[in-house]
Amino acid sequence: MHWQELKDKIYFEDGSLRDIYVLNTTKTDWKKWVALVNEKYIVEFYDAKTDSTSDKIDLKIVEKYWESNDRETIQAKIKLNSIIVMCHFFDDSEIENDIDPSDFKSQVDHANFVGYLDDIAAVLRKEVYVTVENTQSSILIKRIPSFARDN
Repeated sequence: MHWQELKDKIYFEDGSLRDIYVLNTTKTDWKKWVALVNEKYIVEFYDAKTDSTSDKIDLKIVEKYWESNDRETIQAKIKLNSIIVMCHFFDDSEIENDIDPSDFKSQVDHANFVGYLDDIAAVLRKEVYVTVENTQSSILIKRIPSFARDN
């Protein structure tokens, strides 16, 4: 697609975010995702309980967050140049990130984002979906692990 078509169909600005989903995840998947993100991308991991920020996601803190009902918020910003991908660690059964479509200004931004999606699909060997906010069935982008594309 050309840039204007991408902007109109995927990154349209209506005040909502776009969600990124990897469904049916396990703690092993989360471990792989954290390793990928910490190794390859610029990260800002925030823990509200300690009011601290780190340049790496701490999976032990994430696991404590999942186990505790009274744990304060944790979140991570993954920086893809000018694009910010947010992760709030809602649940270990799915990886959910979100993006603000207003961050996307060019085909290069789209290419960087698709690279991130492909990295996730390859490492987890699972499909990755980008949807309209809070609507898993409204798929805008679907990335398939490369081994599945070759079959």
